[in-house]
Amino acid sequence: MGQLMDLNQLLVFAKVAENQSFTKAAQELGMEKSTVSTKVSQLEKRLGTRLLNRTTRLVTLTEAGEGYYQFCRQIVESASEADHFAETFTNRPQGVLRISVSMDFGQLLVQQLIKPFMQSYPNVKIDLSVIDREVNLIAERFDLALRIGSGALKDSNLVAKKLFDIQMAMFASPDFLSEHGEPYTLSDLQDCPFIIFSKVQESVFQFDRFLNSDKFEHINGNLKINDILACKEAALTGLGISVLPVEIVQKEVKANKLKQVLPECNLQSMTLFAVYPSRQWIPSKLKVFLEFLEKWKQ
Repeated sequence: MGQLMDLNQLLVFAKVAENQSFTKAAQELGMEKSTVSTKVSQLEKRLGTRLLNRTTRLVTLTEAGEGYYQFCRQIVESASEADHFAETFTNRPQGVLRISVSMDFGQLLVQQLIKPFMQSYPNVKIDLSVIDREVNLIAERFDLALRIGSGALKDSNLVAKKLFDIQMAMFASPDFLSEHGEPYTLSDLQDCPFIIFSKVQESVFQFDRFLNSDKFEHINGNLKINDILACKEAALTGLGISVLPVEIVQKEVKANKLKQVLPECNLQSMTLFAVYPSRQWIPSKLKVFLEFLEKWKQ
């Protein structure tokens, strides 16, 4: 097996050939002249042929050097084009942005964010994977995952950026409240059927401030659903009280289809995180999408 190719040697040789001078090539490359000479000598030794004729005043290509230079020139031009392509991708938002979201958040994202983003950045294509599991961003080649939770990461190669808190409140349909009675105190909730969003909520609800208590236990969670929009639908049909993001029920509240239960009770919010690989070399398509996400809730 031959020696491993050193592409730097090809670049140095091409510059010497173009300038017919070791001195000028060294100046263009920002190298010492001795380094340029050494690179060319190493290349000739590896190939087993002389590529340049050297005199004190002139450097010319040998027959072998002339043919070899044509290949080197193509390689250098391709490398330059590759650099330009990468710089363009860094500076101009374009390409495919692969995003992973949970099933419950996917519909909200499409409805409220994807369309205006694509209108603003028509050169960015969205590949949205609505997956009800935590993906491996690097192995599965995702640019971004949107996750609700604490932001704690098992993989140190990932970054979790807090985007915003999601305000939560209790909601029920007017028909349900008419049938079961509207709660006015914390103790009134004891016998009310609850619709539990099972992926986030447990049987104990955390309250920031209510009746000098920070916990309310013994929730009658007779219905558990792992999709937040399905929880909303269950509340609309009168199956119980559901703890829902305020953002997703505004239309239903205005239309009198849902009513907030104990509005003076402040529930613990959920937090949305953007998770993506490494802080270094973030592509422009991802940068502008993160900016869009931050402005979304402002």
